[in-house]
Amino acid sequence: MSIQNQLRPTGQVEQLIPEPLTPTMASETPYPLDSLPPLMRNAVTEIADFAQVPLALAGQCVLGAAAYLAQTRVDAWSHKSYQMPCSINSLALGISGGGKSSAHEVAFKPIMTAERELKKQHAREVAEIDEGGKELIGKELTQYNRANPKPPDPSTIIGSDGSISRIMAKFVEGTPSLFWSTDEGGQMLGGHSLKADNSVAVLGCLTQLWDRGAGERLRSSANEDASGTFWGRRLSLHLMAQERAIRDVLADDVMREQGFLPRFLFCAPDSIVGTRLMTLERMMRKPEDCPGIVAYWERVEIIMQAPERITEDGEVDAERLELTSPARTLWLDFHNEVETQQGRFGRYAELTPFASRGAQNALRVATVIAHFEGKNHVDDEAMAAAIALVEHSLSEWRRYACAARVDASTQAAINMSDWLIKQIESGKTDWLEFTADRWGKSGYSPLRTAAKRDAATRILLEKKHLTTADGKTFKVNPLLIGAESADFAESLAGQGLQVADDLRTSAEKVRTANSSAENPQPSANNPQSQARMNKGLPQNPQNPQPIAPADEWTGTI
Repeated sequence: MSIQNQLRPTGQVEQLIPEPLTPTMASETPYPLDSLPPLMRNAVTEIADFAQVPLALAGQCVLGAAAYLAQTRVDAWSHKSYQMPCSINSLALGISGGGKSSAHEVAFKPIMTAERELKKQHAREVAEIDEGGKELIGKELTQYNRANPKPPDPSTIIGSDGSISRIMAKFVEGTPSLFWSTDEGGQMLGGHSLKADNSVAVLGCLTQLWDRGAGERLRSSANEDASGTFWGRRLSLHLMAQERAIRDVLADDVMREQGFLPRFLFCAPDSIVGTRLMTLERMMRKPEDCPGIVAYWERVEIIMQAPERITEDGEVDAERLELTSPARTLWLDFHNEVETQQGRFGRYAELTPFASRGAQNALRVATVIAHFEGKNHVDDEAMAAAIALVEHSLSEWRRYACAARVDASTQAAINMSDWLIKQIESGKTDWLEFTADRWGKSGYSPLRTAAKRDAATRILLEKKHLTTADGKTFKVNPLLIGAESADFAESLAGQGLQVADDLRTSAEKVRTANSSAENPQPSANNPQSQARMNKGLPQNPQNPQPIAPADEWTGTI
């Protein structure tokens, strides 16, 4: 029997709307589009429209491309060290299929085209060297290889298959600048290097690169390849990831307190999936048809033709962009405001590791924007745009970093509810109703003991995720079954039965929230795993709306 048939009403009972298991997360912070200079603003607007992604996601891509171009050509002014790299780290959250790759492809098109040409030329040079020595063996081959060393890999952009170890090696080998850009940020942030015993040391290397462009890579005497110390290097991280792939990372105290995550500009825009309707005009449109994108590409290509400030030793030796007097005033006011708000009861009282880097990030972003605009100084326009972007990032970090952490029992309830929903939506509809005894034998294994089961079910009963008549047999609230609830409501309407709009809306939004549900893993913290679902729940679930006509049918569980 299908889920739809099993959820079909069998009697007139009170409709129970499930309540959220965690506090509702605040709404996303509006992206400060109007603060950007016209060229960048138009590019962000048209890339967001073309790729059908949120503005914040397109904005991160455009700023990332501008940072890639700037970090080998200019430095930022620093109130502490006189001069610092203008490299920028950014992290954007988005669901799978949300358009992250599409936006990145448009924003980086001229850069990636040039990168591919470099790789092709490198491959041709290596092939020529290999061809010249293919008939040689032994001592002659050794002498040939010494006389004809292969050119170093010219790649400057690292993709999703990169590693921290390889990046450090390339810097030691002489690469002056790298840009780690991937729409699979979970692979980098959750990779082996950042989970290993030496993760603190790895994070220290990355933060030192961001701060000063310097580092050290020491290997054992038996493996001295690419060991050494380097200075004058540049590294920017441009990461896009699914929230569920880096939940633990966002809640990791080491990454927060050591200052790795606080160095990132952050955004987590609401998904627009479900609104990206296709038209004939949109289907036929190309990026080249968008004047804002074309103008942006032209500016990118002009900058790429300008010389990079790199010494013979492979070090970036760029001049800093000075701040104009109005820009200094704006930055000083911002610095002091952020510092004040870190005090007790301030807006950033719980966000000190992030807020304390806000002023430094503003200097970097302002330098990148000014350079992209073709200016040899940072004016008040560039600084105002940078401050707006950093404030947006701090507001987004505040939504996540300061989100309420749930206790162990609530986390167990979340895991139990998620597991049940996944089982049912995968076709195991016998879990729509189950006994305590069955749960103990074949339920979610970490919660099979009576104590853990009872603690979780107590909360799920209170929040109307489960119902029971005897405390031994439990029924899952059908409104949680996102894959079928909305269709179920529509099928009833098709039979002449009217369903309340709020029930259909709740079902649809719960379906959207659960569309990416996965087998939950136990965690001490829950970074709002049901935040999207929460937004779809009625404000007053204790007073359920009747389903008309009442004499024909009302909702049932």
